[in-house]
Amino acid sequence: MPKKQKEQKYEMSLKESAVWTLQAIRLLHRLAPGEMELAFADDISGIIFNYVNIFLMARLIDELATEMRPERLILFAALIIAGTVVRQILHYTFFHIKQYKGIFRGEKKQYMLSRKLASLDYVDAERQDIRDRFFKIKQDEDWADKGINSAYSIAENLICVVTDIISCIALTVSFLFAKVPEGTLGAWFLNSPLFILTVAAAAVLIAKLLTLCFTAAERLQLKTNDASAQMNRMERHTRDIQKDESRALDMRIYSQKEQLIAMRREAIDYGYGAMSKKLSKGRYGILKLLQFALAYSTDWLMYLAVGLKALAGAFSIGSVTQYVYALTVLSDNLSKVPLTLNEMRLNAPYIKKVFDFMELPNNMYQGSLTTEKRSDRQYDIEFRDVGFKYPAAETWALRHVNIKFRVGTRLAVVGENGSGKTTFIKLLCRLYDPQEGQILLNGIDIKKYNPRDYMGVLSVVFQDYFLLSQPLGENVGCSKDYDRKKAEKCLTEAGFGERLESLPEGLDTYINKEFEPKGVQFSGGELQKIAIARALYKNAPFIILDEPTAALDPIAEAEIYKQFDDITGDRTAIYISHRLSSCRFCDEIAVFDGGRIVERGTHDSLINAQGRYRELWEAQAGYYQKES
Repeated sequence: MPKKQKEQKYEMSLKESAVWTLQAIRLLHRLAPGEMELAFADDISGIIFNYVNIFLMARLIDELATEMRPERLILFAALIIAGTVVRQILHYTFFHIKQYKGIFRGEKKQYMLSRKLASLDYVDAERQDIRDRFFKIKQDEDWADKGINSAYSIAENLICVVTDIISCIALTVSFLFAKVPEGTLGAWFLNSPLFILTVAAAAVLIAKLLTLCFTAAERLQLKTNDASAQMNRMERHTRDIQKDESRALDMRIYSQKEQLIAMRREAIDYGYGAMSKKLSKGRYGILKLLQFALAYSTDWLMYLAVGLKALAGAFSIGSVTQYVYALTVLSDNLSKVPLTLNEMRLNAPYIKKVFDFMELPNNMYQGSLTTEKRSDRQYDIEFRDVGFKYPAAETWALRHVNIKFRVGTRLAVVGENGSGKTTFIKLLCRLYDPQEGQILLNGIDIKKYNPRDYMGVLSVVFQDYFLLSQPLGENVGCSKDYDRKKAEKCLTEAGFGERLESLPEGLDTYINKEFEPKGVQFSGGELQKIAIARALYKNAPFIILDEPTAALDPIAEAEIYKQFDDITGDRTAIYISHRLSSCRFCDEIAVFDGGRIVERGTHDSLINAQGRYRELWEAQAGYYQKES
């Protein structure tokens, strides 16, 4: 398990936290316009109707206790019923519209974060610390209930508290001036300002103690949030593995179920162990118990204040109901003000965490030039003394690489694992920028081109390609709206024609059964052909194939190679391969070793050169001799 990290600072000043909370509210309002207004309208109308009903109920009780005039009783009862009906109609209207907007707000927020991760420079997006920050935002919401979403609830609470306080004051003003009859025991004290000041001072003291207990308990809980990160990551990892069908065979053959259980147990022990040290030593429980007791003590204080005046004959029994309710709610809400402000302070760092993630810079230069649209595919790409080193790495992944692609030719890139082949392709695709040298497209540094425009000249089939669990045709066309004839043609060129004809749903056949029970579980070789067809559909002047036949059997591989000239046409084709037999049909072979191009030439010339390519060839000699 990782070493204990320095604890995060969880609080901000009130002013700073208010700024971050307002920024979060503005963002959420852009994502779901009108949601907060509906929530406030629902809350405020509910509070107002509630206090109106309390006032009417008090008058009804007074009428029952005194004259019992039927017309007055009917009027008060009718007003209470009408108010309740109107309130419920408004509530359900506001609530359902708000819920609808809230669902889309959540989806839009997650899409916003996912889009940011996808838009980061590839070199940053694949860093574990960046991905941890992305997942931590979701964890903060689920585990600690902190983050941007909480800004809404905090603002809503403040609005409700203020509205409650104003309404309670309106109902309790008469309590302050209600006089106990002279001669009654204690009348001098109950009628003097000292009585009100004593009650107010006690309420303030209780509110202060309640705030201290709440803040201390919340701090303890939030300090466990970071300890839960490793636990949640492991839980997510093991859960995803269990859902991954490609892992099912290994899990059964090697009994990895027990290993997964042990991994989860270790993560839980680490996460809950760290939490229990903070939460189960008694301090947290005592604080929560005190918080509970103090919250109720304000109610007891108000019951006592109203009861003393009522017993002394200061007001009617109906007014007792009104004052008890209004004063207890007033006291509760006065104590909620500092609690809510503290909650805002505690939540603000988590809001800042989201905005910090959203403001992560793209350090790669974003050019603005558009690539020339050429029908003759005359695009020249040249590596000119290119060098690249991965972040925090001590050795160069590539160094002094010089090569120029001849238009319309086939280039094979070969070498052992770690020789720099994959890095070479990622630089070509501008997933990374070199620290040394330049990569030129038609004589212009590719950094000066708009990245999306530059990538438009490249079609790539990576070894670890990814297809969606969606219809076959949509995967090839990368769109819901695609050219069906073109998709069929590309699948046929990729060697998938016969299989396509055998599918009852044709291009509408779902890949996998995840979303469609009639979906098809294609073999690895078939999926690779679909990926090749997708690259052909893009019709880019450069096509890059990373181990294009790795999942194909020898017969299918031979068929693909026979068709490669027709498949690639006048495109410039680049192949990365460990099977050196695939190099024989290429116009040129570049041999990588130790991050450099150590040899270049045709298959025959390199075999006769007695160099690195010959060594690699002889290592596979048995396979090639048998093939011959």
